[in-house]
Amino acid sequence: MRADLHSHSNYSDGWYKVSEVVERAKEHNLNILGLTDHDSVFGVDEAFEYGKKIGVFVLKGCELSTKIGNDNCHLVCYWPNNVVPQEMYKFSQDIIDKRRERAIKMANLIQEYYHVKMNLDTLLSGTIITRGNMYKNILENNPDIDPNLANLCVSNDSKAYIPASKMTPEEGIKMMHDMGAIVILAHPTLMDYENVLKVCDMGIDGIEARYPRNKENEESKFRKLAKEKGLFVSAGSDFHGDKKHGEIGVSYLEDDEFNIILNRLNIEVK
Repeated sequence: MRADLHSHSNYSDGWYKVSEVVERAKEHNLNILGLTDHDSVFGVDEAFEYGKKIGVFVLKGCELSTKIGNDNCHLVCYWPNNVVPQEMYKFSQDIIDKRRERAIKMANLIQEYYHVKMNLDTLLSGTIITRGNMYKNILENNPDIDPNLANLCVSNDSKAYIPASKMTPEEGIKMMHDMGAIVILAHPTLMDYENVLKVCDMGIDGIEARYPRNKENEESKFRKLAKEKGLFVSAGSDFHGDKKHGEIGVSYLEDDEFNIILNRLNIEVK
């Protein structure tokens, strides 16, 4: 059994529809796919039902955005029995509204500061609008643009940057634990290690030790950290469908390690 526990659809900043993401998981010989769109659970029920048709078990999750120091701290979350609480749907809708406001402000500032074209109608057609959506919009509307400039437009160093979330990891972990979820620190390689250590002491349950953009020897480093802190290990491709993230299924867990997570969630996969 192979499980990729971190992927995205066009319900956030993924490039593919839910059905296409699940089909891609099937093509890459995955048995389990975790759909974890940013701050949104609106695609998970559709993904689960489609997965039943083609033989892929879909774990219903999300990737919660928080901030610690200068780092974006993302938390992959799953719920017992593969049932998303109703309050999570409400939270997702609130985030959708806030991110739309942010997207409009950032798009206007990007065009003003960097003199690039953006199509607001296309940008706002998404559900959860992230910087990934903005980056894609810039590429589509400026075919000759240097990708480095497109990336700068939406980076933390951009003159147009507006933080997506003011939630702290402590607040996010508490909110998710109050809903009964397990909480996994996503892609620790993208954070300052001191912040990784701080988050590990905040009550998370697992750490994404296997990740496509890990540097040399980091997987073993994060596995050792998980053992020291009493955390389980997770793995995910962070699939979006673009060149910046991993292909679906390149980072996965197999039976023994994945069964630890299934047992925590009280889920049986047949």
